[in-house]
Amino acid sequence: MTESESIKILLAYDGSDLALDSVRYISEAFPSDRTEVVIFYVETKIPRSFWKMERELDFRFQSPQIRAAMAERKKKVNLAMENAKNALLESGMPACAIRARVHIKNQSIVQDIIEESHQGYDALVIGRKGHSRIKDFLIDTLPMKLLGKIKHIPLIVVGKNPDDKNILVAFDGTREIIKAVKTLSSLIKIKGCKLLLCHSQHDKGLFEKTKNKESKEESSEMFDLPIDYFLEAGFSSDQISFEIIANEKNPTHGIINKARYGNYGTIIIGRRGLAPWKRLIFNRVGNKIFKNADNHVVWIVQ
Repeated sequence: MTESESIKILLAYDGSDLALDSVRYISEAFPSDRTEVVIFYVETKIPRSFWKMERELDFRFQSPQIRAAMAERKKKVNLAMENAKNALLESGMPACAIRARVHIKNQSIVQDIIEESHQGYDALVIGRKGHSRIKDFLIDTLPMKLLGKIKHIPLIVVGKNPDDKNILVAFDGTREIIKAVKTLSSLIKIKGCKLLLCHSQHDKGLFEKTKNKESKEESSEMFDLPIDYFLEAGFSSDQISFEIIANEKNPTHGIINKARYGNYGTIIIGRRGLAPWKRLIFNRVGNKIFKNADNHVVWIVQ
């Protein structure tokens, strides 16, 4: 994707005030002049027949109370969609680039979002939490259910009021993180961004612990390719830096702490395709990232 190509974003939206953080993130992180957003709302409480009632004069619902309750529900849904659209319009995004779609649940919320994500989108954006923070704490959240199932485009999980300007790439030298860097460089706004390629390692990590200058130079060369991608996308050299966190007992904590105390609002992760027997191990790492990066945006690219 070149700088002139359009970007199509799927926003999985539940209409809550918390979900508006995702809307604000899109308006701030993606270039408004070439971004198209589909606000995708999966409706689970109103049957399909109601949405066709006005057009087909379908008055099978005999109870005025039922019709009134359903009409009120439809009104709330439409208002929530309008709020999301207005937030994008206020950021400078043209009306022709914003489309609101109410989708009546077909299989499940997760599966319907997955199927929609295959319709030519460049990224899926979703809020970390929805209507109830307590409920999301007690049950498996929607982002966690989507983790590992969205493989063809980045899954972007938005925390509360994140700073989109400072971005930390959890760099491990793998093919997946290189793909993440290429994707990031082609999608986000360039102006004002600060990028850090950060590798957190054990003593026997990707970069071996060393004291000689030659080995350190070889380690730094591992960052050359991703830095080139950012430079080719239009970033300046003073916007990009790299860092190796050595002797870190828990690399996950090293990345999270660097993001938290270094004021990096976005964390980029490249996720490998895992065999079934390895998924439980990864889920523990994924849970740590989501649990401890509550106020961050997390990109997962596989």
